[in-house]
Amino acid sequence: MNTRRFTMMPGPRPLPLLGNSWRFALRQKPWVTFSLDQTLWYLKNLAGSCGAAKVAKLFGHPDLVFPFCADETARIYRREDTMPHRAVAPCLKHYKQVLRKEFFGEEPGLIGVHGMPWSKFRSKVTKALAAPEAARAAVPTLHYVAEDFICRMDNILDENGELPKDFLTELYKWALESVGAWALGTRLGCLQDNDNEAQDIIRSIHGFFHSVPELELSAPLWRLYPTTAYKTYVNALDSFRSLCLKRLTDKGICAHIAQSHGRKVATILALDLLLVGVDTTAAAAASTIYLLARNERVQKRLQEELDANLITDKEMTCKDLDQLPYLRACIKEALRIKPVILGNGRCIQSDAIISGYEVPKGSHIVFPHYILSNDERYFPSPQEYVPERWVREDFDRINGYTEEFDYERESLHNAEDMKSDYCRTKSIWQKQKEVGIHPFASLPFGFGRRMCIGKRFAEAELQLLLAKMFHKYSVRWRYGELTYSVTPTYIPNEPLQFTLLRRQ
Repeated sequence: MNTRRFTMMPGPRPLPLLGNSWRFALRQKPWVTFSLDQTLWYLKNLAGSCGAAKVAKLFGHPDLVFPFCADETARIYRREDTMPHRAVAPCLKHYKQVLRKEFFGEEPGLIGVHGMPWSKFRSKVTKALAAPEAARAAVPTLHYVAEDFICRMDNILDENGELPKDFLTELYKWALESVGAWALGTRLGCLQDNDNEAQDIIRSIHGFFHSVPELELSAPLWRLYPTTAYKTYVNALDSFRSLCLKRLTDKGICAHIAQSHGRKVATILALDLLLVGVDTTAAAAASTIYLLARNERVQKRLQEELDANLITDKEMTCKDLDQLPYLRACIKEALRIKPVILGNGRCIQSDAIISGYEVPKGSHIVFPHYILSNDERYFPSPQEYVPERWVREDFDRINGYTEEFDYERESLHNAEDMKSDYCRTKSIWQKQKEVGIHPFASLPFGFGRRMCIGKRFAEAELQLLLAKMFHKYSVRWRYGELTYSVTPTYIPNEPLQFTLLRRQ
């Protein structure tokens, strides 16, 4: 195979001195940090089928390479060593290693670091976090957080049964309360209106996540002077650090870490879990609820599974969750269409051949999972929400239908629409079955040693909340299609004004 030089890889042409950073500075589409999904589609068109594109000469960043091929993604992931390097978040690295060095010292945590320091810290916390039993043991605690959130939803509905415009903020509260419960072993009070400390936490969460794109994705002006976003970012991190120190108890995952490796390691782990486990889980919940609300067929099928396996007002256990494969498929399909992170990355430690190009050591490889998981090559009719893609059973068996559509299941005026939807989605399922699912085409939690370490906890949180919500309510969406922005998670722009109809 003939290889081509790195300079031949397609990509926007950098200018002398200014490189490509000027594109993001001018904020002209598709070079807008909040619209990186559009940037990725633009780069895919440059790369062509199974190719790659690059964005070179960005201030403060190595050259970025985007391979738009699942096979290439698999090859790169599988060749990484025992200490895979992710591109460091410069501002977070500065906070941990310079600004608050006296606290972190030789314990940098899991986020924003790589190499031996990351590997040593990870070895201290992996057993407590990655073991399946750890997440299963947390289910009873997470059940009560979900139960309290469902009660809160009841209280904030308006007279038309509609949730408020700031429902995404409510999901942030639920996610933060959940992380506090399983990681710190305490309830933070985020689901109460009269807890001032909890409200301060929520404000810090919002300030932190909205400052990240400007600090980590745009020109690093904070290195020259303390910008407003930089001050917000640092204040938020200081607040989270104080929270973790203050609220660490003798329960929860971090308590086990404290017993084995000391209170400081436990506090740093708790901080990292807050940074990666709140906005991501809230965004995943928002997108799954939205897609279910827009797809009556899928929602009804999910409710049939919930009705057959759950008892109202009974505490849910991990055994209950094991009986809900369609619910898990609904979440996987939502994360395929709307992954909370558009891509993961690795900083290669040696020269490599990627998509036929010679890529130099130190380049940052960005795996654009959002593009691959919405690519017709891997997922026929990619914008169609079809959870059956992920279930091994036959489509008719999953949906409880025979070849003759059961008209008695629905009122007559809905029957034809239901039959049409059923036939269309069955056709998509058949095409997916023929294509198969490439194991590297949809990786919402990443892959390898640096995949999301809290994956099982996030899945348990989502399953419990969605099971309770859709068991109690039918959810409707009465507005137009949502648009999304990168902040840095992929979240809706418009208010999440879902309508909840109490089920009998």
